[in-house]
Amino acid sequence: MLNSVWFWVVLVLAVAAVVGAVLLARRRHYLGEVRALGWSHDSRPALAAVADLQAPPFGLGMSRSIDELVSGTTAAGFGFRVFEYTYAGAGPKYSGRVAALDLPFALPDAFLSDAEHVRTGIASGGRNLVQAQDAGIRAIAADASLATDLLAAVGAGVHEYARTTGAVDLGIDGSHLVASGAPKDPEKLVAFLAGLDPIAQAVAASTTLTGRSVRQPAPSAFYGHPDWSWVGEDDSVLDWYPVSTGGYGHRTEDLVRGLRDGIRLDAFTHHWKTDRTETTTDAEGHTHTRTVTDHHSEPVCGFVLPFNLPAISVNGRRVGRKVQFESSDFNEAFTVRTDDPKFASDVTHPRTMEWLLATGPRGWTASGPIVVFEVEQHDLLVVDECETVLRGWLGRMPRFVWQDLGLQPPPYLVE
Repeated sequence: MLNSVWFWVVLVLAVAAVVGAVLLARRRHYLGEVRALGWSHDSRPALAAVADLQAPPFGLGMSRSIDELVSGTTAAGFGFRVFEYTYAGAGPKYSGRVAALDLPFALPDAFLSDAEHVRTGIASGGRNLVQAQDAGIRAIAADASLATDLLAAVGAGVHEYARTTGAVDLGIDGSHLVASGAPKDPEKLVAFLAGLDPIAQAVAASTTLTGRSVRQPAPSAFYGHPDWSWVGEDDSVLDWYPVSTGGYGHRTEDLVRGLRDGIRLDAFTHHWKTDRTETTTDAEGHTHTRTVTDHHSEPVCGFVLPFNLPAISVNGRRVGRKVQFESSDFNEAFTVRTDDPKFASDVTHPRTMEWLLATGPRGWTASGPIVVFEVEQHDLLVVDECETVLRGWLGRMPRFVWQDLGLQPPPYLVE
């Protein structure tokens, strides 16, 4: 029996050694191919190595990492970086190999895609995007003429790139052309970069795009939100918002804070613990008790206004009493509760009801200076939506409501 055990132990160790040797040989072969092409390789790059890349897939999420950075020069003379990039906490998790080619000048952010590969998060920060189209290829930007000029300049190269790769997921990120889906194999990567060269050349040669050159903005941790910052932990926010108060060990995690137009944002995960006694009986009839600790968490997306509002909720928490409106469609979709029916009637006018029915936002509750949204997870795209909804709701309050509150209408007033 003992000999049998040792046989299997030795066999497992031998297999592990063979697998390790094969992987090591493959790794050395890969690095040799990279260096033979005149490229450099960093197996443990710092996130700062791509800090100049700010547009999606960059600038999204709370957990970001890069790996396996390869850098060099393309056949057409453009400097490049290729690396594995991952983020989580902003919609679906992203994990892919990205190529970034250096352009001779910076442009406003723009994106090129086919119907199936529009990048997540490009409308963050309330961007109103427009697009130009040509045979299934779309150029998307905040400016219609930029989208049109970009597609006119690079369309031929993008269509050829699409025929080669089968997918188009490109972006102009300041002074960089960024492409998702770069292969790791050096030989295939050479061909992939060769497909990007004509697009980079077309951008560099375009007189209409050159005239649009802009100073690249200072790096921001969050795309579309230069007012957001990463805090991580600040347990004092638990005193501001209506969070769960039972149990013990209350703490915050992944706190993101913002401040714009006097409105403060706090988005985070709240963790706490509770103990319970569990009683069991063994086979001999003896009773045993033990203390079991349960771990709890809840996402919080809250705002502190620079003014007070009467208590009101829209598909939110129970405050005051329910208010009915003339629109049956609205009453079916939304439950409005308040301790000030006149205020609720004034701010829930037909234009606001139409906007709410069209957008279908998450519910929220306002009381005094505090506004809290009903969110299912701590996700920065969700936070972005909540901030947009809050401004949209406040911005649609009539001027006389602001006067009744003794306040000046905000700069984001919708008229």
